[in-house]
Amino acid sequence: MIKFPYGIASFLKIREENLLYMDRTSYIRTLEETGDSLLFIRPRRFGKSLWLNTLKCYYDVALANRFDALFGDLTVGREPTLLHNRYFVLEWDFSRIDPRGSVDDIARRLNLYVNTTIRNLLIYYEDLISSSILFDEEAANTFDNLLTIINKTSYRLYLMVDEYDNFANEVMFTDEKTYKGLVHKDGPLKTLFKAVKEFIKTRKIDRLFLTGVSPVVMSDITSGLNICENIYLRSQFNALCGLTKEEVRDMLEQIVKDCSLTALTADDALEMMRTWYDGYRFSADSAERVYNPTLAFYFLKYFAKECKYPRQMLDSNLAADEGKLEYLGQAASGRQTVVDVLQTGKCVEVDSLIDRFTLSDMLDRAGQDNTFLTSYLYYFGMLTLTGETEQRTLLLAPPNMVTKKLYADRILRFLLPVGTDRNEAAEAVRHLIRDSDINQLLYFVEQKLFPIFSNRDYLWMNEFAVKTAFTALLFNDVNYAIYSEPELSRGYADLCLILRPDARPYQLHDLLFEFKYVELKTIGLKGEDIRKMNENELRALEPVVKAFSEARTQLVRYEKALQDQLGKKLKLRSYIVVAVGFERLLGERQ
Repeated sequence: MIKFPYGIASFLKIREENLLYMDRTSYIRTLEETGDSLLFIRPRRFGKSLWLNTLKCYYDVALANRFDALFGDLTVGREPTLLHNRYFVLEWDFSRIDPRGSVDDIARRLNLYVNTTIRNLLIYYEDLISSSILFDEEAANTFDNLLTIINKTSYRLYLMVDEYDNFANEVMFTDEKTYKGLVHKDGPLKTLFKAVKEFIKTRKIDRLFLTGVSPVVMSDITSGLNICENIYLRSQFNALCGLTKEEVRDMLEQIVKDCSLTALTADDALEMMRTWYDGYRFSADSAERVYNPTLAFYFLKYFAKECKYPRQMLDSNLAADEGKLEYLGQAASGRQTVVDVLQTGKCVEVDSLIDRFTLSDMLDRAGQDNTFLTSYLYYFGMLTLTGETEQRTLLLAPPNMVTKKLYADRILRFLLPVGTDRNEAAEAVRHLIRDSDINQLLYFVEQKLFPIFSNRDYLWMNEFAVKTAFTALLFNDVNYAIYSEPELSRGYADLCLILRPDARPYQLHDLLFEFKYVELKTIGLKGEDIRKMNENELRALEPVVKAFSEARTQLVRYEKALQDQLGKKLKLRSYIVVAVGFERLLGERQ
């Protein structure tokens, strides 16, 4: 049975315990040829820490006698570079620094942490570094003392910084004033990186590799460290972190074999994983798409152990990404962007991606245009590149169903803060799923959400609003994959919920919705008039009759397309929902 390294970022542990290791060591030579000081950015939980630890083990002089055991059967082990095991390696992981408190509090922790890493380095390399050094409260001075001693040996220092932006980003989202103090003027973070820059220029530090999630902090400390080469948009590093379709298929086929399942199950599982986890593309010049490795291993480990799919497709470790959408939702433009992504099903189009953000960019919410918001969502893994237009503009979209669920959850929070209304909404959805009766859900949207829709401060409340609300209310990764505007029979269905393969044996149905919005001006009546009319009177209005008729015609075509796709597996229930302004809601099951 495959032993999956879910949540493990230690190369040594993976190799010593014979866990699965996806060989990316061919990139080591490429990185050496690219430059001495590199910045590599990927979304959270994408294997950056494991890659950094792999580099540490490769270059660490103390592990020279274990090189063959650790790397011998890997690509770089068969043809190693001249620099393997030639460095003292100093590692900084800024995610370990508490971001709470004042600038002075964080500065004290930062200096203490760096001094501690230097002390640990001296202990680790005590057989190779015999001299003691003077420790200073200002960690940059201690670092200078260490480098002076190291440069008297036959080795040099490789500095590896993991999550360089972590604690500063945490501060930025909660305390803007403190963040500014950290990265501006003589702030502790900028001071430290100014020292690193100087040590690189004077060759006291021979090589530097930084990882992070976004270029926000790097931009603010750019005068402190403006010699790093950004490699995160380059096509040759697109799959450095991430799993390819072929790798995922090979693992699934092995699991199916170990579990004595059928080949069809492997195909179903691959389609499940493609839908929920695939889709990340980090360079416009690369056609290859990759899977988020943490999410993939979450699924694969469960599948291998239980011989069935996990109940929930969203790994709770990624739920924190919703906070990034919450940040955007604080401004009207950001809220509009979040809704648009889920609402239309269309790609976001921009001329280019911003390669760095400044603090002023992050704080100026009124001035955050579409390019800024799109770039922000790209770096945090909420959008990914899907292609280019004939005019060379970039197209971006949510990479997979997991990220779409995060958008849906965020929109639901816009509409329904946690409380009794959420419970009422959940019961209305269960009534639809259990009894195929849409009326309770229609009543809930009409009574609870239409008053919100009528508030003109919500500019994103347009003819798509009802569909967006239903999408957020119905999103359920336990039973369904949900599609907004899927292409069916040369048309685009409004909303389609397709059962997961493992949900088909249950008393559940595939769901298809067609939404129509009838403007009040089309009817020639005011909202108060519409509210007084009974359902039969509303249904008799000519624009409403026309809306239902058009929807029925469209559903027939979409139903046939789904039947052609899924065949006998399809268990379809179709519904029409007609909104009369944001006053009344009518529906019927086909």
